Amino acid sequence: MKFPQSLLRGGLHGGLLIGCVLFSSCKDKNTVQVYRVSKAEVEAPAPQAANPAPENAGMPPMGASMQPAPATGQASLFTGNPPANWEQQPLSSMRQASYLVKGENGATADISLVILAGSAGGTLDNANRWLAQLGQPAITEEQLAKMARRVTSSLGEVTLVDLQGTPQGGNDSKDGRIVAGIASGDNKTYFFKMRGNAALAESQKEAFIQWIGTVRPAEAAPGSPAHTPVASAAPVAPVAPVPSAAEQPKQQITWSLPENWKSTTPSSMRYASFTVAGKNGETADISVSVFGGDGGGDLANVNRWRSQIGLQEIDAEALKALVVPVTCKDAQILSVDMNSPKGRILAGWARVDGKSWFFKLTATAQLEEEEKAAFAKFLQSIQFHP
Repeated sequence: MKFPQSLLRGGLHGGLLIGCVLFSSCKDKNTVQVYRVSKAEVEAPAPQAANPAPENAGMPPMGASMQPAPATGQASLFTGNPPANWEQQPLSSMRQASYLVKGENGATADISLVILAGSAGGTLDNANRWLAQLGQPAITEEQLAKMARRVTSSLGEVTLVDLQGTPQGGNDSKDGRIVAGIASGDNKTYFFKMRGNAALAESQKEAFIQWIGTVRPAEAAPGSPAHTPVASAAPVAPVAPVPSAAEQPKQQITWSLPENWKSTTPSSMRYASFTVAGKNGETADISVSVFGGDGGGDLANVNRWRSQIGLQEIDAEALKALVVPVTCKDAQILSVDMNSPKGRILAGWARVDGKSWFFKLTATAQLEEEEKAAFAKFLQSIQFHP
């Protein structure tokens, strides 16, 4: 089997994962979706994976140097801020965090943090095991370098990959995509993994990346040995989600909504949501999100959005040429317009009072063009201190 010339999750923060910000549907479900283009062809397919056991899905076989970190009972050594729609599941000797998220028509995605002692097989071996679980061929170290991304968390640098495919005999309602991250340090390897329905995983990708940024060692219980966090060459403060819209003070910011935009119920990761219908029945999704701190950085966010529509990453210099400032009521919003055959994204962001606000419109290229002027007026109407 050959990779298509364009491999994307295309699409928060690095490790085996970031960025289709996020996953777009694929014409061939048996192709890997990653962030960058890989032109090399893979000749030897990996063996098909059987339905994995929930506890060790994606984990390397246990050897002398790949044993689970010592069991600590049911209380996790780690804490984080998962979205409200993630249902907490019982922990095990391997899992330090376990969640289930449910979507429409029975779709599910399983999310976990697993810790193994030692190097646990290395990044490439684990990436190829995940690919095998999705019925995909193995990749090389060179291909991995092109598709992997890095994000920083309180546990250190996380390597992210975004993979897509349907294993033989797989169930599309709970399989089809794996977004995973690996961090190592303190003679341990930390695996963040989301595996489930492709569309549901796409909708949860941004939340998954943000959750990774909030995971940190919990304060040791009295009388128990303190845990040493993973070392990081350049640690940064995790991105802390701001409370959901229902928990926000009324009129934290204000705006003027275009007449044809309709308000919809926002998710736990959104401050507000809107939709607009096009002339041919297609719809656009508009979101307003807010996070504490810098929200992950301009370049990382733009590259994540680009990956969602199959565009290659850019560097900081190229970003400068794309950014267009928009003056709103009492601040300045930076905006970008990204277009590809797979779709178009208009996005803007601003940092005000220690928070990062994100405004995003995603639709077909034609509908984006129809709504571009309305989106610009929407940004101009925003007032952060009403």
